[in-house]
Amino acid sequence: MINRVVTNVCHSMTFIARHHSLSLCFPKHRPFVRCLSTACEPRHMITDTFRTQESHPSQHSSQHLAMFYTIPPELANRLFILGGWDRQQQNAFKTFNETSIMVRSPALEVFEYLKRADYSRPVNRYVFFGPIGSGKTYTLNHILHFGFEHKFLLLYCPNPSDWVRYPEETAQSQHKVERIDTPIDAAVWLQLFRTHNSHLLDELDLRASKQYVWSQREVTEAGDPLKNILEHGINRIKHASDCMAVLIKEIKTQSSSQKFKTLVIVDKVNAFYEKSKIKYPDRSLVDIDNITIARAFKKLFTNDWSNGAVVVSVCKKLIVPYRIFNFPAPLKKVNTRTRRQLDAEPMTAKHLSDLPQDLLTNLGFKDFDPFVPIEVTLYDDKEMESCLNYYTDRKWIQRTAAKSREGRNEIKFLTGFNPLETYEFTSAL
Repeated sequence: MINRVVTNVCHSMTFIARHHSLSLCFPKHRPFVRCLSTACEPRHMITDTFRTQESHPSQHSSQHLAMFYTIPPELANRLFILGGWDRQQQNAFKTFNETSIMVRSPALEVFEYLKRADYSRPVNRYVFFGPIGSGKTYTLNHILHFGFEHKFLLLYCPNPSDWVRYPEETAQSQHKVERIDTPIDAAVWLQLFRTHNSHLLDELDLRASKQYVWSQREVTEAGDPLKNILEHGINRIKHASDCMAVLIKEIKTQSSSQKFKTLVIVDKVNAFYEKSKIKYPDRSLVDIDNITIARAFKKLFTNDWSNGAVVVSVCKKLIVPYRIFNFPAPLKKVNTRTRRQLDAEPMTAKHLSDLPQDLLTNLGFKDFDPFVPIEVTLYDDKEMESCLNYYTDRKWIQRTAAKSREGRNEIKFLTGFNPLETYEFTSAL
């Protein structure tokens, strides 16, 4: 009996080998092999519905939802040459050889608010919130592009934690002993402001409202162009922090006089309400309000001025590193509205939600209240399919199994429709 079974198995293997050899000899009998190129993909997997040719954000509407639009390279270099993306996002754009952003409903919602707002009234504040990796930075930069096209004067702060935690250089202010300047970071921001608004500064012909004395020999007279203050801060880095504070003050005042519209955009704004890591010579920590440029920028968050808008995001990424520690004893319950950062016991992620009330702290919530909260959610099924189509088109996804319907369903399950997790997970596919 055993010999008969072995004989049948051998005959079956011989038949399969002969059939396989015939299929290699004659193309018409050759088995189907999936090609890795996009052109050979079945039409139900790769379509052109994931991309739109409309590159102007003002023209984006609900019919463009879940589609990627490409920012022209020269404009992308102008908007983001000095910040706006973290290193991982920059590497992604280099790999894809283009700067593309998905059109999502939170950005379209803010577009409608900005178009219909009454700018004679105090500024409206819009706060994006959502889980880590949901796409808040991409949404803010979509709005930045919208503001540039609509000729808003842009005040953009892509990473405030660099100012309050890891400045390039610190120096004591010449005006107050307790005040700390960060001249290099201020000079970089002034260059970013000049890159974004050089055309508007020439067109609007903005001028200083009063005299500013920088040193015994360097003075900006009343009536001089604001561009002189900007250039002075860039050329004289020692005075960059004071020039930045004066420039923000002048813009805030002149914007309220209805000369122009201002758009303030800040990513991870809750960094302004956490503890700084800058220290005085006696090793004590500097309060955020004693950092010159942070103090100046925080004054834009209040609604005591008009003819502008403030769009910010809050993110738990600043506090998430603490969750890698496991504490044997539970931490004390802290009222989320009056939360303070504990020194002895770093907080875990369980003590904070993604809501602005928790991340802004009581002081930040008071500065922004009232504001319009806008949630940036994870991908829905349509956005996830569009994202996977885009990654396949850019050859980010190359494995055949990952392009099949079963593979896509597995990617959705393992990433939980999180945009960041999707990018990282598909990097190995």
